Amino acid sequence: MIFGLVKCGQTQKGLDLFRQMQQEGVEPNPVTFVGVRNACAMLGALEEGKHVHEHIVRCGFESNVFVGSTLTCMYAKCGSIEDARRVFNKMPAHNVVAWNAMISGHLRCGQGYKALELFQQMQYEGMMPDRFTFVQVLNACASLQALEEGRRIHTQIIQSGCELDVYVANGLVDMYAKCKSMQDAQKVFDRMLIRDVFAWNAMILGHVKCGQGQKVLALSHRMKQEQVEPDAVTFVGVLNACASLMALEEGSHVHREIIQGGFDSNEFVISSLVDMYAKCGNLENAWKVLNKMATTTHSAVVWNAMISGHVKCGLGQKALEVFQQMQREGLEPDTVTFVGVLNACASVGALDEGRQIEEQVMQLGFEYEDFVGSSLIDMYAKCGSIEDAWRVFNRMPMHNVVAWNALILGHVQCGQGHKALELF
Repeated sequence: MIFGLVKCGQTQKGLDLFRQMQQEGVEPNPVTFVGVRNACAMLGALEEGKHVHEHIVRCGFESNVFVGSTLTCMYAKCGSIEDARRVFNKMPAHNVVAWNAMISGHLRCGQGYKALELFQQMQYEGMMPDRFTFVQVLNACASLQALEEGRRIHTQIIQSGCELDVYVANGLVDMYAKCKSMQDAQKVFDRMLIRDVFAWNAMILGHVKCGQGQKVLALSHRMKQEQVEPDAVTFVGVLNACASLMALEEGSHVHREIIQGGFDSNEFVISSLVDMYAKCGNLENAWKVLNKMATTTHSAVVWNAMISGHVKCGLGQKALEVFQQMQREGLEPDTVTFVGVLNACASVGALDEGRQIEEQVMQLGFEYEDFVGSSLIDMYAKCGSIEDAWRVFNRMPMHNVVAWNALILGHVQCGQGHKALELF
């Protein structure tokens, strides 16, 4: 009953049943704790999991490898890697489930290097990785952009005979794509016996990341020919490609497909639609899509797209109004927002608004961000306040080429060519 409820997604009822079992005096066995662990892990119920752990200790099952693996998994999935490590270290022996739990737990906590170290340690101790291990370590390589390590793991995968497993193959395509090695990704993709939507998405997003918009569109057309149904991630990738290529006609066609597929209420898809229309200069459609969205789903990403879209179309004053509307909705600007509105100030010579925005930048602690600092210098220089530009420049801990360019151009605009040459 516990396993059945958990499997059907009724995890809280599974835990309630465990308590009822105890009230009726039925002693749990190791299998019971596996079901309860699954429930705690799915709910992220760390405190409940700790109570279960205490019960396991009282029942004398803590040294059971099966139960130990289960506890390690539960703590790792609840994000308590310290507790997972303590249980793992107490186990008399480690099975592949326990190793996988530790690897995925560290990966979930953003510790990709540690996940790869554990993978090496696991093999050193004579434990053979399974397909789940390979998927996790490929994810670690992807997160770290560790292409050479990923290639070494690929060799091991071939030797183990797991290369054609759909999950492992997807992991390989995703790893190579995120490491921008699209040639390697293509080789794995072409060898796959089954190509599900995850594999197509990995290829599409990889080409987006590499700035290969035309290849993205070609892949999306091929995907249709092979009758693979797109999902929200597919549409986000294709819309990004349309935006980068300024392919308005293609983007409008994708918009119709989104409506037909019922994805026009997905927050990420709609944000990408707004971005695509804004970058293609069709602000009328961008506003139509934005106004159809519920206010609660408006995100900084959407407003950033609208601000930069108006700047791109030479509507700097309107971009500042959009920024004010964003703030009225209570959304906090991020670094991308500030770069956009500072560009707007620079384009219309709005020095006073620029100074007010600098105050907000300081309040939110973004003054040392490279692109924000460079945009401030550019704004002050273009507004003719070279003293303010120098003040921001001197405050920056490091100067990138954008900051230098802004200062050089600022002096040129002020008629100080010799100073510009000195700066160069």
